[in-house]
Amino acid sequence: MPGHYIGEDFLPTNKHDVYPAIEAAKADLRGKVVVITGASRGLGQATATAMAAGGASGLALLARGDLAATAAACRAAACASSNLQVLTLTVDVTDEAQVAAAAAQVQDAFGRVDVVINNAGHLEHWALVAESEPGAWWRSFEVNVRGTYLVTRAFLPLLVACGGAKTVVNVTTAGAVGFLPRYSAYSISKLAMLRLAEWLGHEYGDAGVLAHAVHPGMVMTDMAATLPPEFVGAPIWDDVPALPAHTLLWLVRERREWLAGRYVDCRWDVEALLARRQEVVDGDKLKVNLVV
Repeated sequence: MPGHYIGEDFLPTNKHDVYPAIEAAKADLRGKVVVITGASRGLGQATATAMAAGGASGLALLARGDLAATAAACRAAACASSNLQVLTLTVDVTDEAQVAAAAAQVQDAFGRVDVVINNAGHLEHWALVAESEPGAWWRSFEVNVRGTYLVTRAFLPLLVACGGAKTVVNVTTAGAVGFLPRYSAYSISKLAMLRLAEWLGHEYGDAGVLAHAVHPGMVMTDMAATLPPEFVGAPIWDDVPALPAHTLLWLVRERREWLAGRYVDCRWDVEALLARRQEVVDGDKLKVNLVV
């Protein structure tokens, strides 16, 4: 797939590990509360740990799986001055009642939310559309779209009311803007997550809500390991989970209004991205648009 389809060549330098510009030491999230879905392993666990290292005062960790290891890693990484409080909640993001209950528990525990990171995701089995199993195909939409919608919907009132960072981040994929062969549901549902980030700006921008969509890079997570052998064995899987985790930390450590509703590839050098800020704004780039 040519690089220009998915923006790989938008910036000249692709990163694969944490580098100085995105290090946790440069962040100060003291007083801020971050909600992270899919936090029990992989990218979610790495992101939670990065937020703790960046000084977050509160972490609400949501997942269907056991969150004990993530909570322990966050406490170990936390800044001594942050007095980190960690709340772990067993939640299926596709269950409206569970998500609503989680939002109520977060409000009771912290009284505020500054950042919501929609990381929970699902990847269906590899198949052409006509050969796919309908239930498995639709499950990607249930988790990636319905789950993201339910979590965002549930936390938006508190996000707005508390007057904090008011930031939402949707973890999408390069397949949302290109093509991931035989993974139509995953790619299309992730495109919907990208568009939802832009939509939140249209509906809640006046209230100060800032939303972004990020591609985490090529990280060999448990979910990625389910890809066919020819995909898993490719040499492109060389990004470490800490790279997207700390890029997300960079993204939320201050309000980046100019990136509202835009797509960010975590492999991009953020200093090179900052250097092209005016070009991005003037050209309304890093969004999905119809060209005629």
